[in-house]
Amino acid sequence: MPNGYWGKILFVNLSTGEITVETPPEEVYRRYLGGYGMGVYVLYERIPPGADPLGPENVIGFVPGLLTSSGALFGGRFMVCARSPLTGAWGDSNCGGNFGPALRGAGYDGVFITGRADRPVYLYIDEERAEIRDASDLWGLDTRQTEEAIRQAAGRDVRVACIGPAGEKRSLMAAIINDDGRAAGRCGLGAVMGAKNLKAVAARGKKRPPLADPERFKATTDRYRQLFRRKLSPWTSRIGGFLVRILPIMRRLRARVSGGPTRMMIDTYRLYGTAAGTAALVELGDTPVRNWSGIGYRDFPLRLSSQLSDEAVIRPKVRGYGCSFCPVACGGIVRLPDGDTDHKPEYETLASFGPLLLNADLEVVMRCNRICNRMGLDTISTGVAVAFAIECRERGWLPPDLAEELPLSWGNGEAIVALTERIARREPGLGEWLADGVRRAAERLGPEAREAAMHTGGQELPMHRGLYEPGVALGYQVDPAPGRHTSTLAGEVDVPAFTPYFALEGFRPSGRYDYEAKGRTIAVGMALLRAYDSLGLCQFALYMGEPPFLEWLNAATGWGMTEREFLEAGKAIQRLRHAFNERHGLPREFPLPGRERGDPPQEAGPLAGIALDMETMARAYWAAMGL
Repeated sequence: MPNGYWGKILFVNLSTGEITVETPPEEVYRRYLGGYGMGVYVLYERIPPGADPLGPENVIGFVPGLLTSSGALFGGRFMVCARSPLTGAWGDSNCGGNFGPALRGAGYDGVFITGRADRPVYLYIDEERAEIRDASDLWGLDTRQTEEAIRQAAGRDVRVACIGPAGEKRSLMAAIINDDGRAAGRCGLGAVMGAKNLKAVAARGKKRPPLADPERFKATTDRYRQLFRRKLSPWTSRIGGFLVRILPIMRRLRARVSGGPTRMMIDTYRLYGTAAGTAALVELGDTPVRNWSGIGYRDFPLRLSSQLSDEAVIRPKVRGYGCSFCPVACGGIVRLPDGDTDHKPEYETLASFGPLLLNADLEVVMRCNRICNRMGLDTISTGVAVAFAIECRERGWLPPDLAEELPLSWGNGEAIVALTERIARREPGLGEWLADGVRRAAERLGPEAREAAMHTGGQELPMHRGLYEPGVALGYQVDPAPGRHTSTLAGEVDVPAFTPYFALEGFRPSGRYDYEAKGRTIAVGMALLRAYDSLGLCQFALYMGEPPFLEWLNAATGWGMTEREFLEAGKAIQRLRHAFNERHGLPREFPLPGRERGDPPQEAGPLAGIALDMETMARAYWAAMGL
């Protein structure tokens, strides 16, 4: 009997209805861990070269991490992976909530689905069985309605990951939603489910994998838990504005003790969640403004950005919540002016429907967030698509029929909401034009429009600028899933928990614009993040002291894995992701648009005159990866 994992993987063929269970050998778990790593191992082996991402041969995996549901703090994450229809490359999306632990609690380390059903279906999994069920009556429902209908039919304790109408209509920006608003948003994986006629995966399970050393595991967890036992300090809310404006500075302090900045980070995230830093990041130049052509302090000054940050965002909050096993609980439910409730918008959503569009109306952001959550759309890609459309109309690039459909302009809230709704429903005209992302939308216009299509490899760029932190730009360009800020922890890979691993490689993390050293730093950091993500832990924990992830892993499995072995596992996962792309005939890099490289450089502001040396960084990355 294995420790720390089940040793069982579920395979489902929707074309034939066949459901089988396989047992990977222990060396696969040790080499690739779980979650992320298990996903790339299976998909590399089972997706034929050149398979259509929207065809039956594509495989979509739902893979909890190796520590998901183990009892480790922050251990509630799962990964969805497939060949991305948005980029054609490796595709993955990391998600929290409660679905991952429910799937792992049913007794599986992952489920992989291939084929295509001849009618709408959903997959039901519990501790005793797995079966394909009819979903004809669910097709056309939004994600909230779908989750409620499945829980009414299968039980209130069932957890549901599903698509909405955007995924059914195969929008290449479609997301997969669980817990009514937790999104596996990136890479268009909701479209893969739609193409398979797979409306949802529902899981019910409460089992935990056996631990090799339960006492050691508990002692490690209790020791780390001490950081989070203190209640939220009253003074934190009183000076919250100050705290969130120094948030980026706090991150760079690299606090290695349980007090000081680490405490402030915990309190700040508990109070505001990821909405804490919006105003600060706009001022620093990290947040893109006006479709990457603006300058934050000038085009979206503090009087505007503060309306989408910290105190303003939690004002309509009804209650807070946390993902499974989370001691911070940074999530929140807000009440919209019409009385409906939805999830509090996260930073990426606030930025993509805010500064990116020169919109300072929080209600507009919340309405767009609700549309994306209910219809099943990635808020990052959708916001970038709206920004692209506004710029195209402003510069006269749209054909008359599209230009006259809506009065698109910067900051026009009602037009922004209306366009988001049309994209979600893939309505003829602007909605159909933008539903598959900005790369394809630009291809329908003249070549001049391509400069405003802010994507790499087909995936819309996130809300962290490479000009501010070059490491994030490098990740956008070289990661096998291009355009992902989570591939590099938004470029800030030199967190205290990773310090020993850089020492193993014989160097310290680079300065911000030391391009040769930056490439080497990001190579090690990305490998570490691939291994860390494979454990099913939240990346935000890396800002909360030093999560004892290797101690947890060894107490759970009994492997005695060393720091060197953990780093090598991350490198193996990253190399296999690169090999996946090579196998499908894709380039090893995805060039960034000029605005993100600093071509031309900004003429004013904190990033004035900066032009990134992408060639030097990329060369150093490939050398460090041994590729």
